[in-house]
Amino acid sequence: MLNETEFSQEFAKRLIQKVEGLKIHSINGLEIQTEFENSNEYKHFLNNCYSEYLREPEDIEEILIKYLNSSDSLYKPNQTLRINNILPVIKDKRFIQSIIEINPDFEKNHIYEKYNEELFIFYVEDTETNINYLTQDDFKGLNIEQNELKKIATENLSNSIEIKKHGEKSYYMLTVDGNYESSLILLDIWHKENFNVNGDIVIGIPSRDLLLITGKDDIENIKKLNKTINEINENGDHLVSKKLFEYRNGKFETM
Repeated sequence: MLNETEFSQEFAKRLIQKVEGLKIHSINGLEIQTEFENSNEYKHFLNNCYSEYLREPEDIEEILIKYLNSSDSLYKPNQTLRINNILPVIKDKRFIQSIIEINPDFEKNHIYEKYNEELFIFYVEDTETNINYLTQDDFKGLNIEQNELKKIATENLSNSIEIKKHGEKSYYMLTVDGNYESSLILLDIWHKENFNVNGDIVIGIPSRDLLLITGKDDIENIKKLNKTINEINENGDHLVSKKLFEYRNGKFETM
């Protein structure tokens, strides 16, 4: 098993092989700072990548390739942003706080909006090799109003995924592609006809790839849901929230 620094060193070695002219400025745990075209402002944070490796060390090659393919796009010339590629992603307050610690300008430079007191909607461009968070400059080039962005991104999401429901007896899980399960809270699917649960619909979205559903009056399954949420938040990656959310008046609110 590689420790954090060894893992970052291996990642950095492969990254400079992929990107001609790239140099490594520093490695600090799971943070890599690079030099490219006379700038050392490029940073890579490998927390999620390393978490995946710890869970499945035998898949290290696949994990590294996946993240390397995403990372090297940072050094490629900007391509024209396609509005059909814009999708919504759900993050919580912890995400914003952690990003601001790394990049104090992130909040003012990126496009996002509040969903409820705990969750926020960010917008990304999803290409074949990468998921890029939309910046203010990206948005200006779209020539649309910001109040249109949520509708466009949600429609793109609905048109680009196939939702599968798993489970029974008032405890369900929805899956799509491993990236946008938590974003399903934005779709118009939250009806008792779709989810036969005891009481109002309650969900947990501990990570971006896990959306669990039960009923507010189902005491045993609420306990089961809380247990899973706590376990994922302790050991998982791409975390979203450690809260439960109840569907009220057309949207999810914190319980």
